Amino acid sequence: MKKVFIGLLIVAAGAGIFFLLQNKNNPAKIYIQKDLIIGKWKLDSLYSLKDSGSNVMPDVMELVDPHLKKYEYKFTKEGAVELWLKDSITKDSTRYEWIKEDQLAWKEYPANKTTEVFDVSVYRDSLSMQSKDSVILLFTKAK
Repeated sequence: MKKVFIGLLIVAAGAGIFFLLQNKNNPAKIYIQKDLIIGKWKLDSLYSLKDSGSNVMPDVMELVDPHLKKYEYKFTKEGAVELWLKDSITKDSTRYEWIKEDQLAWKEYPANKTTEVFDVSVYRDSLSMQSKDSVILLFTKAK
C-alpha cells in the first residue's frame, strides 16, 4: 500500500512539474473583461490631471457640447458608441476599438477622423477612461 501511495505522489509531482513548465513558456496575462464595457453609461465627471487646481477642462468640454453629462453612452459589442439623450439617439457616428488589453481608441466619423486613445479601467458599476494628455472621464452604469 505504501508503494502505491509513493508511486501516486511521484506521478502527481511529475504532472505538476510538467504543467508548470508549460505555463512558464506562456506567461499569464491580465485581461480586462471587455464585455464589462458593453451597456449604457452615464458620464459623472471629467477632469484633467495636468492642472489639478483648475477646472478649465470640464468647462471647455461643456462649451463644446452643453449636454455632455446629460447623455447616456451606450457601448455595443460591434464597437459603436451611441449617445442617448432621454429616449432618443442623438448621433451614431462614434466608434471604439480595443488596441491593447486595457486601451481603446475612440473614433469619431465622418466629421472628425482623429482618434483618441484611452487607458481603460472597468469595475462593476464604474468605468474610468484616461487619455494620453491626462484627461479622465469617469462613468457609472446607467440604471
